[in-house]
Amino acid sequence: MQTKLNIVIAAEFELAEKIADLLEQSELLTEKITVAEIYPFGEEQGLRFNNRAVEQQNIEELDWSDKQYLFFAGETKHASYLAQAADSGCVVIDLNGVCAALQDVPLIVPGFNDEQLSELRNRNIVALADPQISQLLLAAGELLLQGGINRVLVTSMLPASYVNAEQVKKLAGQTARLLNGIPLDEGEVRLAFDAVPFKLHSSERLLQQFQKILPNSDIQLVIHQVQSAVFYGLAQQVTALSDYQTDVGQWQAAWQQNELLVWHEEQIVTPVTNGEQYQEQDQLHISDVQALENGIQFWSVCDEQRFSLAFLAVKLVETVYFQGY
Repeated sequence: MQTKLNIVIAAEFELAEKIADLLEQSELLTEKITVAEIYPFGEEQGLRFNNRAVEQQNIEELDWSDKQYLFFAGETKHASYLAQAADSGCVVIDLNGVCAALQDVPLIVPGFNDEQLSELRNRNIVALADPQISQLLLAAGELLLQGGINRVLVTSMLPASYVNAEQVKKLAGQTARLLNGIPLDEGEVRLAFDAVPFKLHSSERLLQQFQKILPNSDIQLVIHQVQSAVFYGLAQQVTALSDYQTDVGQWQAAWQQNELLVWHEEQIVTPVTNGEQYQEQDQLHISDVQALENGIQFWSVCDEQRFSLAFLAVKLVETVYFQGY
């Protein structure tokens, strides 16, 4: 018999709203959701869960004794709240990887390395892999585990939403101003109609996560990060190379067997078409598959906010719960 759960969400409004929506659809019997205000919501921003308004509380005033799970999408400066919740027995789902580098905190891509959850009992904290790593491993991880592939090159086209909601607003504002012939302020970093190297997080952080999830792998991974003028939707161009001929059909069969993935044999799915045509589908889309000499190349796209963070975080809590944590 399931226990009725009391769950806390500490995140920006846009992400918190997606988590609440997906919790309504999940297998968890959630009795109550509370918003912990680490990012204050606007006056017009309010969550609803099961047709009821969600209570918002100052995180410093929360009583953790009756809370089972915390969706934590804060920053390093908020880590003390995360630790307080975990020390009180509340299981923390770390969405932004604040604790991902800690040796005794499991780093999980739901549906790929769930067996590593056994380490959760050490701290009551489990970290969700960065959306770039989740997207790569959901698309290629099972084939990488089989051996043969020894070099993987990834170019991640990052949307404004990958940074935060404020970045989305900046991009929208710049786009509107430039379309109306209004120049940007002197010294203002341009986002609209442009692409630049992404420097907020180093690729080294992503490589460390890859190595933590696949500790015995000798695969050489190179990740290029590019900030694009896209609002939502993370796209990756992936090239996987071997010293031997690669069976592309084996990759396609693996994609077809994974319910989280959709392989498009003819259509190329972009962040824009994903948002327009597949908004209600919480899946990762793979297209433009090409056989290379001793390798394969493909293009993958998903909504990194709804799918890679909210959807995978809820799946992670489901797994944690049904494993008895």
